[in-house]
Amino acid sequence: MANHKTHFHSLTLGLVGTIATAAALSGASCSSDPTNSSSNSSSSGAGGSAGGGSSSSGQGGDGGGFIDPGTGPFGDFPKAPVVLDGLDPAIATLFGDASGMPTGGPCLSEPPMDAMFPRNWTPLFFEWSSPPELNVFELRLEVDNQVNPLIIYTTQPFVTMDAAVWKGLAGHSAGKDVKVTIRGAHLENGALTVGPSTGTTGAIHIAPVAAPGSVVYWTSTGGTSFQGFTIGDTTSKTVLSPPMAGPTSTGGNTTCVSCHTSSPDGKLIIYSRDADNGTRAVDARYVTGGVPGPDVISPSALALLGRNKQTAPVLSPAHYSPSDAVAISILADPALNGGRYEIVWTNLHATDGNGWGVLARNGDPRFVASSPAWRRDGNEIAYVTSAAGGEGVIASVNPADPTMDINTIPYNDRAGGDAKPFPGASDPNYHEFYPVYSPDDTFLAFNRTDNTPPDSYSEPAAEVFIVPGAGGTPTRLRANDPPACTGLVSPGLTNAWARWAPKAETYQGLKYYWVVFSSNRRAAASLRPQLYVAAVVTKADAGAESLVAEYPAIYATAQDAGGNNHTPAWDFFEVEQIPPK
Repeated sequence: MANHKTHFHSLTLGLVGTIATAAALSGASCSSDPTNSSSNSSSSGAGGSAGGGSSSSGQGGDGGGFIDPGTGPFGDFPKAPVVLDGLDPAIATLFGDASGMPTGGPCLSEPPMDAMFPRNWTPLFFEWSSPPELNVFELRLEVDNQVNPLIIYTTQPFVTMDAAVWKGLAGHSAGKDVKVTIRGAHLENGALTVGPSTGTTGAIHIAPVAAPGSVVYWTSTGGTSFQGFTIGDTTSKTVLSPPMAGPTSTGGNTTCVSCHTSSPDGKLIIYSRDADNGTRAVDARYVTGGVPGPDVISPSALALLGRNKQTAPVLSPAHYSPSDAVAISILADPALNGGRYEIVWTNLHATDGNGWGVLARNGDPRFVASSPAWRRDGNEIAYVTSAAGGEGVIASVNPADPTMDINTIPYNDRAGGDAKPFPGASDPNYHEFYPVYSPDDTFLAFNRTDNTPPDSYSEPAAEVFIVPGAGGTPTRLRANDPPACTGLVSPGLTNAWARWAPKAETYQGLKYYWVVFSSNRRAAASLRPQLYVAAVVTKADAGAESLVAEYPAIYATAQDAGGNNHTPAWDFFEVEQIPPK
């Protein structure tokens, strides 16, 4: 067996000790989107040819295992430099002969140094900014089990590794460091008149495991829709739009789609929608198109989900079977519960209008419960408690009650029970919102701000934290931070709506989790919300886990680079079965 390293940063983690094994546009809504829409395309370069990226299907699957490639060395990187954009091949000699400057070169904004990539990710994408006098760039990648370095010369501020080169690298160098160096110079009349100046240097990491499943995200650009990609895809597909959804279960036609989740088998997308009859409710469609059959969701259940002022659906694998299939959502119908935002359950096999009920949250007097998250073992529901709010996912505070914290209640066979503050996500000095459980309920990810914002909607101060699934000390993820050289700082980037990959793979005693979230950090996308993915690694020992590393976030290149992309969901969605256009 080859010795594949795993890389841990030298960071004092807020979460140490043992964890018992067992949240975009913040509050996306059909009613408003504060982010301006403007087009901005992102071209792909290549590690061998230039031009736009092409559509391809990834290999997300279930995450797969690690296949040992042997010890190498391997020749996946070409021996000769890759020269793009019509540059003279002599550019390599010009860079090689120049003494250069150790600083002052390009700032690599993507990927951040120390980031980790799943081994089934899209071909690696690099993007940078530089001083205006630099007009030609050298990107150099080195791996200790590769014979050659990969050296690319380009005039563009971005490049994408050739797909065949990446396939070989990911297959042979998974678990390895990739050393990165970028330099820039000014080329004029066949000579370098400035530089080359060295910019970002460091290492990125290829995980020894794949990331599973598919991401389906909400975009508000050009009307609302759900777009999706399987991990490894290079482009997104349209999963659902209002015209595709068509008539709702309770009358009227769909005019908007928003917050969504997956059925545990990946076949359904269950979502909040608006209709032209003035209702806002929950509906469901197959990912591949069409209304679920009565054996999946009964007509009575669809009617119950379709009651007005019902949003934010969630499901749990523990309660999704032919004999026990339940959805949880938020209902605020004045005719049913006085407009109080309550956590309700719906029997997806209901035979009449009685197949629903309210989950008690005893001891929580607040008017609004929002953003429910259901443990995968089905035992508890985490939610946000606040004095005010709306749409099932927006929490608000007022001077009389500034609380915006995360509570839990037991599921208790659809009865609910006593509401309890979630340890580590219910600090009165902060606002905590948008909870979501990881695979195996090991962690709860959530958003946190200080206690000054009046609500959780599209909050620039939002940052992503994780806490042990049973409560404990919260850890602020490094994924919140872009590279320092970009000048962008969090809080201030709306890092929001984290969602976990549906499965965590284990390799050599280490367990690899992946989390996706929305962030307003990409300059090439005019700082509109875009999706980023980060790794969280634990060590498993005797049925317990401890957090040993968490990594900066990488840009999801399969998304629409010109879109306002929010509220991702990550599951075994059957996106790969959607026919291409």
